[in-house]
Amino acid sequence: MSERDLIFDLGMFDGSDTAYYLAKGFRVVALEARPDLCRTARSRFAEELRSRRLTIVERALWSAADEQVPFYVRSGWSSTFRESAERDGEGSEIVEVRTTTLSRLISECGVPHFLKSDLEGAEDIVIDQLRDLPEKPPFTSLEDPTGDKASRLAAIGYDRFQMVNQGHLRLYRSPRPALEGRHVDVTFDGRCSGLFGFDLNTAHWVDHDRLQSQMRLWQSLRDRTVNPIVGIACKRWGKLTRRGWLIPSGWSDIHATTEEALRRAQRHRSE
Repeated sequence: MSERDLIFDLGMFDGSDTAYYLAKGFRVVALEARPDLCRTARSRFAEELRSRRLTIVERALWSAADEQVPFYVRSGWSSTFRESAERDGEGSEIVEVRTTTLSRLISECGVPHFLKSDLEGAEDIVIDQLRDLPEKPPFTSLEDPTGDKASRLAAIGYDRFQMVNQGHLRLYRSPRPALEGRHVDVTFDGRCSGLFGFDLNTAHWVDHDRLQSQMRLWQSLRDRTVNPIVGIACKRWGKLTRRGWLIPSGWSDIHATTEEALRRAQRHRSE
């Protein structure tokens, strides 16, 4: 069974997401390959580490554990894949890091309620390893600009999806009372990935086909292949109603869960 108070933060980076999850009362397993970021986090979260509310795993997610691989360090684009770290032609610094796998993390720490992945180019590794798990996290999220990763998540059993536009998180507000952990009064500034799980708008969970329609519309708005008047109307309505797929700027995180998980939550709230 998944552990309701446990979150995996895969790609801790500067610790903004980890800090948010801790503030909401969750235990966090934070994966980060960059040694400098891990040193900073160990100082910042010294108390949480002592109380074992936080575990920092200084490794890269890979196809096998306990290997040593090159890691390409480039600000927020650091990756085990050179083409991802250097996507705009700028160079990166190479460091050697040790690896782990999702099954290793789960065997050591448990099945998380929510798995956030921001591993710059390693999304397919995450999905491959999710596929092979005997029990999957009820909620997961990863960066997906086209909906292709969502299709892969659908193929392994997730059937409800929600697109969250990471470029416009300031539009989102934490529900009160919170449905995930404690309420945290926060304005998302782009450093944190934002709401997750049951805190997301219930009405915006859709099936795979509806998500693909939303993503096609979002791409059309970004490519400016729709009538300009329609584009302006979509953008305004998207901001007003927090429908991120109607706002052409930004970038996309796809959250995935199952209809059964949402039904269980609904039953619990109605009791």
